Amino acid sequence: MAAALHSLTSAESLAHRARIASFVSSLRPLGLRTPVCNLLAHRIPTRWSLYRGLLRDAPSDDVRSRIRTLFQKHKGLRKASMVKRVLARYHKMRDMFAAAKAGEPRSQAIVERYARMVAFCNEKARNDRLAQEMLAWRDKLAKRPIMTGIFLRATIYHGPLPRLKPQPKHISGLIGWRRKQRERRIDENRANEEQLMDMQCEVEQERALAERALQEGQPFKSEFVENADLWLNPMQERADEFEAMLARDEERARTPFPPALTAQIMAARREKIANKTRELQRERAGVVLKRTLRRRRQGPPAHILTKLSEEEKHLDQVSRSVSEVGYVGMVKRRLGFKLRDPEAYKVELGNPKEMERLEREAAEIEAENERRRREDIAMR
Repeated sequence: MAAALHSLTSAESLAHRARIASFVSSLRPLGLRTPVCNLLAHRIPTRWSLYRGLLRDAPSDDVRSRIRTLFQKHKGLRKASMVKRVLARYHKMRDMFAAAKAGEPRSQAIVERYARMVAFCNEKARNDRLAQEMLAWRDKLAKRPIMTGIFLRATIYHGPLPRLKPQPKHISGLIGWRRKQRERRIDENRANEEQLMDMQCEVEQERALAERALQEGQPFKSEFVENADLWLNPMQERADEFEAMLARDEERARTPFPPALTAQIMAARREKIANKTRELQRERAGVVLKRTLRRRRQGPPAHILTKLSEEEKHLDQVSRSVSEVGYVGMVKRRLGFKLRDPEAYKVELGNPKEMERLEREAAEIEAENERRRREDIAMR
């Protein structure tokens, strides 16, 4: 009796469980085997209804551009929950645009504020982009290669070139690559020559063994003598290729400068001299340049600096100015500098014939200043 009751209970329990499982399975979402973006049920409404509706009802071109950017940004979404959340936001935006277009005051105010915000963000992004482009252009100009007016003679690694500062990376890479290739080919040719010598020795030994076997009447089958060309020809061809490579390198080293390149280098040299002349003129006019500061920081070599007195160190520091008049001119003349006008420094000292009058006037001015100082002290 108990066994029958247990069997009946188990049957009812299994039926109940099956009924509950059927209810739950009908509510369980189906797992898609393909991304949501590939389903036509998603693509057709999104493209032809949502996207086109947003572009049609957008209040300005800036908002349309923003919508295109957002859709392009979210084009790669694959997770269904994220796609649903983004689509809900876009549908809400479309309803707001449609209501504003229909004339609803609140929606129009919200859409106008959104349009102003998008226009401001676009203008800010444009200004930032222009600033970045300007900085990139300035950096490019600061680092652009400039001809220094020096001839870079041809070598086995490169032809005739102008000296550029800074030297472009592709030129340095080309020279480095050819240097490594030459070293690799030299090592390969050395190994090829050793193998060629070994093969020639094997051929000579086989010939000697064949002659000895013929004299003694013994049978001998050669491997290298009969097939010597098959063994030696590839190695000899490789050696010939190496010799041709060396000949091309030597020919490259003897390449003369083209007339057009020579003209460019000489023009760069003249421009450099003119530029340095303008810098010197500006420096003599009182403009402090980078070369001015660099020359002021310089000094005599250490083994000479240790032997100089304090006065000599001071004179050396003064003589590093570009001036040639006044105290600087006098110091340079004392140290033996070659000046354009050795007597120019005397102009500031005055005419010798007027020295007596100038000294008398200077004494009178000093006496008057001293009298006024005493009066000020007495009034206090």
